[in-house]
Amino acid sequence: MVFSFIFYKIMKIFSFTFAKTTLKSLFLKGIKIYAIGFVLLISCDNSTEKEQLPKEYQVKTVNFEEFRVTDISPKSTHDLQNWQSFQSLIQVIVSMAPTKIKNTENLVSTTPDSLRIYQRLYPKNTNVILKNAFVERDWRSLENNTIDTIYRFEKDSESEFSFVQWDMFLVKNVPYTLSVFVKGINQSEIALLFLDEQKELQKSNFELNTETHNKAGRKLNLSDDWKELQLQFTPEQGATYSIQILFNEDAKKGENIIFYRPTLQVPPEYFSKIHQFSDKILNQQTNVKSSYFSLYLWLTQLDEELNQLLAEDKFPEPINSLAIKSRFRLFQTQIKELADNVKNNSDFEETAINQHIDKIKNTFNGLITRINSIYESDLDDQMKYIHSQIDTMQSLFPMKDSLRFEHFTPIKE
Repeated sequence: MVFSFIFYKIMKIFSFTFAKTTLKSLFLKGIKIYAIGFVLLISCDNSTEKEQLPKEYQVKTVNFEEFRVTDISPKSTHDLQNWQSFQSLIQVIVSMAPTKIKNTENLVSTTPDSLRIYQRLYPKNTNVILKNAFVERDWRSLENNTIDTIYRFEKDSESEFSFVQWDMFLVKNVPYTLSVFVKGINQSEIALLFLDEQKELQKSNFELNTETHNKAGRKLNLSDDWKELQLQFTPEQGATYSIQILFNEDAKKGENIIFYRPTLQVPPEYFSKIHQFSDKILNQQTNVKSSYFSLYLWLTQLDEELNQLLAEDKFPEPINSLAIKSRFRLFQTQIKELADNVKNNSDFEETAINQHIDKIKNTFNGLITRINSIYESDLDDQMKYIHSQIDTMQSLFPMKDSLRFEHFTPIKE
């Protein structure tokens, strides 16, 4: 369009000057105007390209002021270290924070060979890839008051391959374990798979109705015919990999399974290593363009663990109260607020971030202080002491038989 306009102007000048100028001057004027038009055209194209270029973000870090956790009461240590959802939360707080969190030794369980949930794989979101299949919520309930959502995974085509897939960045030399709880309905075989650009790297086939599976995987039998399937994979390179739950090639259209809680788990000592690649993880998994990648990843992981902790509602008995739960919800609200600012507020600077971190720190330490006070309360000990003592009033003034109820005589009318 710009070129057409320039050509029109040139032709107009040619027609206007033809009778008044020599052929030489006419030619020179035409050349000058064409050169100017060409420069304008190039500059217009460049400006359009600049407008289309994505905004570049300078990756920033934030240095917290000292974040020291309040000392935990010895009486509460056992319950907190055996509260699984709390331990998952603490692992994220300690291992994925952009700065070192101090005084957490007694908060973190040191169970050897333990795995912690690093990533929950949600079957119903825009990043999930479905091939010749669909996933929908199944409304069955689980035993033991488990709050997980059950999903039905069904093949809806006669095509050979049918799967649900997640793509994500995995860190080099970190041992990831894919875990999912599965129950066969009218399909008894399923596979778990790690791929790199359609090349199979690790795969395990599971017969849901038998004890057999290949050595790469692990199957745990649970109640009511449920199985926990596990497959471990250690990437040789840090890159984006595909994770699949795959139907057997012989599966027919309409065959299905039900499943819940697909997760990636890692040993706790690898959380800090994963955190070092927060920019790549966020770019791949959420498309978030935040200057504070490491901080945002930490906050989103905290929010996810708090969601799980509050939804499971498996608080140890002494602290299973509204007072404690409300403090956890306040903690989560402050985390959500900071995450939203880090993600969406381009003017949010380090000073404001540190102010919000201080609020989060104070809320968490206040929560620990409250838990300590409950466990250290001597009310139960006082009640035991009271019940063990002789009633002094009774010993000083024993009740006479004549005052016992059975000796009362009714009043005659």
